[in-house]
Parts: sequence; C-alpha cells; structure tokens
Amino acid sequence: MGNGLIYIFAFFITAPIVITFIIYVIAYMASNYRLKAFHHAVNWTTWLYIISVIVLTKMIFGVQMVGIVIVLLLIILGAIMFSQWKIQTEIILRKALKIMWRFSFLLFAFLYIGLILIGVIQKIVS
Repeated sequence: MGNGLIYIFAFFITAPIVITFIIYVIAYMASNYRLKAFHHAVNWTTWLYIISVIVLTKMIFGVQMVGIVIVLLLIILGAIMFSQWKIQTEIILRKALKIMWRFSFLLFAFLYIGLILIGVIQKIVS
C-alpha cells in the first residue's frame, strides 16, 4: 500500500502536464465551461509544478531550491500587492493571492518545461 502511494505521488510530480490535462477534462465534463475548467486545472496543479521544479533543480544542478522558491513567491506577492496599492489604494488580499497563484502557474510551467529540456540535453550529451 505504501509503495503504491509513493508511485502515484511520483507520477504526479514527474508528469504535471498530464495531470493538468486530466483535471481540465474532468472539470470540463462537470461544468461544460472551458474557461472555468482551465482555471480549476491551473488552481489544482500549480503546486505540482512548483514541487516538480524544486525536484528537477535538485536532480539536475544539485541545488536545494525550497527557500529560494518561497522567497520568490513572497516577492511576487509583494510586487502584486504594491501595484494594487498604487493603482487602487486598497489591497485586496484574495485578489492578490489569486493573481500570484496564476502567475506562479505560468512561471513554474515554463521553468518545468525548460528544466525537462535541460535534463534531456544533459543525458544526450553525457
């Protein structure tokens, strides 16, 4: 039972693109709205991309990135809150967190794809 859970968790971490697509299809079948289904897929799989980037940087470069990722997320949130304050003079934390989460999805999805390509190129070259 324990090994099965480990394999399922490892699949989630190594294939977040597939999991994103699966969640999108399930959400689309449940709601029949493409945009709503896409938002659900993004919201549920962002943490997979973040963990995958941390694991891939550890495997490829041997660098532990947990602290750097936390600081990066806090800087992104701070920048969003600062811009919200400058534009509206009122900070809406829920809106700022939602923007940060969606931006994190884009950032970490691109980082994930880039790290996968770097890992494949490293294996081919060596």
